[in-house]
Parts: sequence; structure tokens; C-alpha cells
Amino acid sequence: MKRYFTSLLLLTLTSSINAQDLKGIWVGTVNLTGMEPPEVAFEISANSAGQLRSRMHIINQKVFNIETENLVAAGGQLKMDIPAMSTHYEGRLINDSTLSGFFLMKDKRKFSFELKKRDALPVAAQKRPQEPVPPLPYQEEEVTFENRHAGVSLSGTLSLPTGKGPFPAVVLIPGSGPSDRNETIFTHKVFLVLADYLTRAGIAVLRADDRGVGKSTGNYESATNEDFAEDALAGVRYLQSRKEVNPRAIGLIGHSLGGEIAPITAASPDVAYAVLMAGSASDMATAYNESITAVGKGSGASAAAIKVNVRLMDKVLEVIGAEPNDSIAKIKLAAALLPFDKEVAQLSARDREIMELTQPLHAEEFYPFLSGPRRADFFRNQAAILQKVKCPVLAINGSKDVQVLPAQLPRIEKALRDGGNKQVTIKLFPGKNHLFQNAKSGLLAEYPDIEQTIAPDVLAYMAAWIKHRVY
Repeated sequence: MKRYFTSLLLLTLTSSINAQDLKGIWVGTVNLTGMEPPEVAFEISANSAGQLRSRMHIINQKVFNIETENLVAAGGQLKMDIPAMSTHYEGRLINDSTLSGFFLMKDKRKFSFELKKRDALPVAAQKRPQEPVPPLPYQEEEVTFENRHAGVSLSGTLSLPTGKGPFPAVVLIPGSGPSDRNETIFTHKVFLVLADYLTRAGIAVLRADDRGVGKSTGNYESATNEDFAEDALAGVRYLQSRKEVNPRAIGLIGHSLGGEIAPITAASPDVAYAVLMAGSASDMATAYNESITAVGKGSGASAAAIKVNVRLMDKVLEVIGAEPNDSIAKIKLAAALLPFDKEVAQLSARDREIMELTQPLHAEEFYPFLSGPRRADFFRNQAAILQKVKCPVLAINGSKDVQVLPAQLPRIEKALRDGGNKQVTIKLFPGKNHLFQNAKSGLLAEYPDIEQTIAPDVLAYMAAWIKHRVY
């Protein structure tokens, strides 16, 4: 669900350049093969003491206000980090209106481009009125905790309510894709807004950057759901070490994929409760095909296009799931796609665009399923995992969610109750999408245009449910 162009910024200037010359808005397009060229903007300003600070925007992807840290302007050079990203930029000031440089990706690919100075951003940044504005009525602390079993160090933020503790607490678990501690999705800082609301309600919150994101160590791409569950449990045990936290009242909130990871962690007796936001209890193929169908229908694809795509994904998952050898799987996958080429060719260009089907089909597009974590997904029994959870569980979904359909709610409830859990609350929120925003269609294209990050009634329900269980 994340299409963001990621970066770590390092601008190199000659010693003759005054750092203050960099103040302003710099805009340029990065030419990337195989994807929509991102239009990048750096908005550089100075605080009252004259120190430079910067924000990054990806204009055409509607990704604004990407945070930067550790900006240093000295000796003719300017450096800054963007913790949520993983790209490196180097550039030099050619004249008062041009920055020339390149992005260096983690895999060593290099993309040269120029930034031109502008009087204003090409489009206005979206408003995010729910994001907290200092001064905050609670404490925030930068923390680091260890998953010693995996040798991973996780960097995060702990929010502590005002007043006398010890407080109940929660560890937040984000969805799929390398996520920062705020679970930033299309400029919405989902976990920042959630943490702010819960902390104001008297619940301490720990949110952390995923493995390999920001200051967290480890490799995201090689980690399975079980690995991330260990990271979350390390967060629980870190909270147990804090005197401000009630060690018997620490729970989890998992969103999307986090709603599948949380039940793995919640089997531990150290977890007091779990909230599953758009979680799942079904097998991989069912979840994929339900989403393909919902997105296709919502986007106006024909019934024929949806049917072809569902059958295609069934075949891809069947081939890869049955063949453990990657080299052989690639050969079998290419052969399995051939019969579908004629059917895809008969679809309209619009259908192919909506369903993201190339013509001819390329086996390489499905190679990500060959990774260790994705292969583990083929054989994971999510219902059996839920059956092991004995703590109180709240499972919620939005009626307009097209990524994880609300049909998952009764499946989650059945799995929990089949395991003997009698402390189960199921809640469907009408009109909400996958981010639990009030939505019209529920499609991903709406996410950035909605000012709301999480609907207030969803926030209030979760906070009340947690407090009822821990006080």
C-alpha cells in the first residue's frame, strides 16, 4: 500500500556558499525507470536562532511534510537525515536558483536530477488537523529497546500521560511495508494521531520504527510476521521495565498486517489485551482475492477483468506455494502465465490499468512472493494463531475497507471463540475505510485527500474499550 519514494538527504556545497542561500523551496523531478517519476521538493527554512531546518515533499504522490533530523550546515556543507526513508542525496548549489545532485539508493543505484528554486510549492500541502501541535499535555521520550533474540535494536517514542502512574500501556504494531513509528501512509501519521489520543486518555503508548527504518537496526525485507511479533514482545518487556507503567496492563494495537502480527504476540501471558484494526483470520489467497474483487468493483473494472485477475492470482500462489525451489518456481511460473496472456489481451486497456495487469504478463512481477517471509505466508494458519489468544480482544473494521474486507470480523470472532476465548468484542464501523477514515468509496486514491486521519468515534471507542479492561 506504500508507493512512497524514500530518501536520506545529504547536500554537499562548496565552502564559498552561504548556508542561508539554501533557504527556500527547491523542486525537481527524479527520473526513475518503471515507476511514476517523483516530483520532489525540499522546503528549507531557519529558526529564530538562524539554524536551518527542512521538510521534504513528494508533490505528485501527495506525500507532504516528511520529517528530517540532524541537519548540519557548516564548512560549506549541508547534511540532514530523513529517518523514515532509506535513500541518500548529494548535491551542490550551481547558482542561486539551481541545486544539482543525485539520489543514491540502498542498492547503490544512482539517479541524477536538478532542483530549481520556487516561490511556492506547486500544490498546497494537505491539512492534517488531527496531528498534535506543541506544547503537548503529556511527556514524549525517545527510547531504544532490544530484541536480544534477533540482535535487533528498535528506536521509538514513548508517550507518558500526566498525573500519577503507573499507567496502562500499549505497543503499536504497523501494517505492511517498512513503516516509521508514526505509520505514515499518504502523509497521514496514523500512529502519531492514535498515540496522541490514547496518551491524553491516560494510556502510555510505545511506537517504534520497523526494522531497518530510521534508527532501528535489522532488515525489514527478510523478517516474517513471527519476527515482527518478537519485536512487539520486546516492546512489551521494555514497558514492563518502566516504573511509570503498570506491568500487568500492557496491551497491543495492530493495524492491517499488524492485526495479524498482534495475535502471535498476544499468546504471551505478558500481554493484557489486544486490539486488531483491520486484522485477518483467513488464508493468504482468500485475503488477496477478496481485496482484488473489492478494488476492481469499486474502481469500475468489468466482471471479466476481475475474474481473470482472481484466477491468475490463484494460479500464481498455487505454483509458488507448491514449489520450494526458487529457480524451478520461476520456470513454472512463466509457464503458468502463458495461458492467461490471451485472456488479458482481450481486456480493455482500462481494465488492465485498474487491475494492474501487463500485456504480456511478466513472471518477474510475482518474484516478490518468492521471498522467505512471503513463502511463510503461504503456510501460516492465522485462525490457529487466533485460537491461542486468551486475553481480551477487540477486533474492528470499516464497512468500506477494500484492503482487508469486513468479512474478516466473523472469521476472527469464530477463531477466538473456537480457542475458548470468551472476552471477544467485534465492532464494524459504518462508512470507514482501511485507515478508519470516514470515506466515500474506500479506495486507496481517497486516502491522501481526506483531511481526517482516524475518525474520532473510532479513537473514542478503542480508548474506552482499553480503559474498561485495565482499570
